[in-house]
Amino acid sequence: MDTASIQPPLFTNRKLVSLTIPVVLDAMLAILVGMVDSAMVSSAGEAAVGAVSLVDSLNWLFLSMFSALGVGGSVVTAQYIGNRNYRGASDSANQLFYLVTILSSACMLLLLCLRRPILHIVYGSIAPDVFAHAERYFFFTLLGYPLFSIGAACGSILRAMGKNRQAVSITVIANLCNVVGNATFIFGFHMGAAGAGLSTTLCRVVYAGLGIYLVHSKDLPARFEKLLHLRIDFGMMKRVLRIGLSNGLESGLFQVGKLLVASLVSSLGTIAIAANSVTFTINNIGWSAVNAFGTVLLTVVGQCIGAGQPEQAKAYIRKFLRAAICCCVILFSTIFLLRYQIVRLFSFGPEARETAAYYIGFCALGAIFSGFPFSFIPTNAFRAAGDVRYPIILSVCSMFAFRVALCYLLNALFPSLGLMCVYIGMLADWGVRATLNLLRFRSGKWLKKALI
Repeated sequence: MDTASIQPPLFTNRKLVSLTIPVVLDAMLAILVGMVDSAMVSSAGEAAVGAVSLVDSLNWLFLSMFSALGVGGSVVTAQYIGNRNYRGASDSANQLFYLVTILSSACMLLLLCLRRPILHIVYGSIAPDVFAHAERYFFFTLLGYPLFSIGAACGSILRAMGKNRQAVSITVIANLCNVVGNATFIFGFHMGAAGAGLSTTLCRVVYAGLGIYLVHSKDLPARFEKLLHLRIDFGMMKRVLRIGLSNGLESGLFQVGKLLVASLVSSLGTIAIAANSVTFTINNIGWSAVNAFGTVLLTVVGQCIGAGQPEQAKAYIRKFLRAAICCCVILFSTIFLLRYQIVRLFSFGPEARETAAYYIGFCALGAIFSGFPFSFIPTNAFRAAGDVRYPIILSVCSMFAFRVALCYLLNALFPSLGLMCVYIGMLADWGVRATLNLLRFRSGKWLKKALI
């Protein structure tokens, strides 16, 4: 069913474009900045790049859970807005702020005390110079955990209201600050990976501060109100946690799987670690841009469900998937064609560059032909409708069966494959997710889960 035949449509085509473009550009900008950061860190050597890559995998194990809590809060907020219950929308925003602040601060303190043992347990087999860079980088990035979590929650709340330009402005300014900070600490003070970590934390001060400022605006239908007067609403907290905890658990387990794979990569040598880091950095431009369509669907589907318009929700999902497919083909074709020019940005030896270019091309083609847009975008729509159980079951089972188990099995049976084991497992994961998501969408079971 086309959205034109549904009266009245909650979102015009112009509104959908205005919601989508800022999120897609924001996702691409964030990854481009990450690529610039990696290029800067590469000036300190392959060991520094490998350390940053490995620690970032560990960081995202925790940060993704706090970001996922923000997604849970945004779903509740979007449904209240669709239902025109602005009081409930503001209450959900406050409760989300308290949740992410308390949980991320506790996590930061715990990891600061245990950072060295954790690195030894997870990456005990890495070279001593890589470990030294990793320990310093981990320390500085840990300090920014609460700041990142608050900023991510603020961005999620803004997107729930369709205020994507404001949400993008936060990340654009923070990312630009990060580039300046990296240039200062890496090139000016020659701090290497430690400088990258310090810059990351300082930029998150800006990220959190701007987010809190914007969500306090009195012009918003959902905003922070009297945050310093701590008031826990257990009913509202339960609604936020219903989506947020399940989403956070899914993201956390997904990152555990990635961490297990990163542990395998760390055993393949410094060149493999560096090549894998660059491959993920470059292809992440396309992955993030395509998945940005799913981020917008959290707002669109959430408001449609809150307004009692499930048919509109289904029509918008189809429209976004078509747009995501076009975006996927264009971006990954470009990455494939420019892969040899891209790797020249990194200060690596010839062997590391050649390896990185090969896997960049392989991943780009894999994204086009594996149905990547169907692997993750539909699950965001399901969450926005209140269907929280299916996404986590699919994510955990597919992740551990293919990205982890298949990867380790291939490495044990065919050790000469090297990094290819990782990417074969990743493509298998995408294909299974895409197939099952399409079946779930057609069944309509995701529309039968009430949230508010």
